[in-house]
Amino acid sequence: MRIAWFILLATVAASELPAESVKMDPHTVLVLFGTRHGNRNPEVFLHENPRTWGFEGDTELTSIGKRQAFGLGKELRKFVGDLVSDNYNRLDSKYFSSSANRCQMTLQVALAGLYKPVGWAEWDTSGGLPWSPVPYAIDDPMLRMYSVKECKNSDKVWKPIDDDTLPSLVEAKKNSSALLNYIGEQTHWNMSSLARAADFADNLIEIDLYNASYPEWVTNPTLKGYDAEGLVSEALQFAEIHQIACANYEPCRDLMSGVWLKNILSAIADAKNGTGPHIVGYASHNEITLSVMKNLGVIKDELTTSAGFVLEFRMKPLPSIRILDHDPDPIDKHVIYKAKLIPELADKVDVDGFLSLEDFTAQITPKAFSEWKSKCGVVKECKEVEINSIPYYMELQEEANTSPVLSFCAILVAFIGLVFW
Repeated sequence: MRIAWFILLATVAASELPAESVKMDPHTVLVLFGTRHGNRNPEVFLHENPRTWGFEGDTELTSIGKRQAFGLGKELRKFVGDLVSDNYNRLDSKYFSSSANRCQMTLQVALAGLYKPVGWAEWDTSGGLPWSPVPYAIDDPMLRMYSVKECKNSDKVWKPIDDDTLPSLVEAKKNSSALLNYIGEQTHWNMSSLARAADFADNLIEIDLYNASYPEWVTNPTLKGYDAEGLVSEALQFAEIHQIACANYEPCRDLMSGVWLKNILSAIADAKNGTGPHIVGYASHNEITLSVMKNLGVIKDELTTSAGFVLEFRMKPLPSIRILDHDPDPIDKHVIYKAKLIPELADKVDVDGFLSLEDFTAQITPKAFSEWKSKCGVVKECKEVEINSIPYYMELQEEANTSPVLSFCAILVAFIGLVFW
């Protein structure tokens, strides 16, 4: 019996998600949302059958992913109501994305759902395009740290994941060694890394979503002890296995999430001071978004495409935060609901589900940072020092109208010049 991942996803969503979203608190002054990108194509495609899907290219956002993102945007509009203007206003909102196409497109489509131009913002005289462009900033140190070339420490924290040496990954490899070998024999992929097993799982998911056909060796496996249902069920356990491992491995989790957490704190501080936007949105990746959620104190083991978190900040009756989850149900509909928090936070929330700003800040401040280069191990080539007593260089500073702060390298050059003058 074939397992339909789409049906399984819909069944799980229907059984676990609330039927309707929660309502925004009337005293909320700021909403922040973070989302994983929508459904995407695998990094590597199976080629046994002529494909009827995946024409966007590897790892690109699919039509299903766009529908998920649009559903998120529409649900956010219902949630924020009059807090955020119907039309985009740069003083009212701020948005960020990873540089990855799938994240940028997810954010673009979500914003299309959030902002349907009305009145003065309508520009398409034909009326056939109820959409308006919305600007956003690309920030990889915040939303895609693993792709920042300068961040050498990212390579270090990812190494035990990429090499499958974390205990959970070692166990997964051991328990499914027969299946992994079988997949390698049939695909001719190098299965030394569980990343390829994740690619196989991604293919199965897309095949089900697009009602396509499994390869014959999946439908009628020749691997002893496996039928189609057992093979697919076990293979799907490898979906996003490395990304989830990062979120569970503290060194990786903290490096991937720190800049984003700091940005959240800064946005809340601005709102507390009566400045800044009423909504801030972020589009990122599974390992980054899930890492942030875990460090926010959310109990979450995995994150489906287009899922993530919503934060509400209110000033009355006292400065406080409500932490929410959002999930697709399973594609076009989206639900925003109360997050399940770690016990030390769950015990502190009020009757409305809000946590004091003090408790919220205490939870995430130790993990937040803005100076990402120091966290990434970027070493400055020259140390900056204060210069007060080298007349020759003080004259040069005045001529060049430069700061009295010069690099150590420049001082050394000046000293050599004076010695041999």
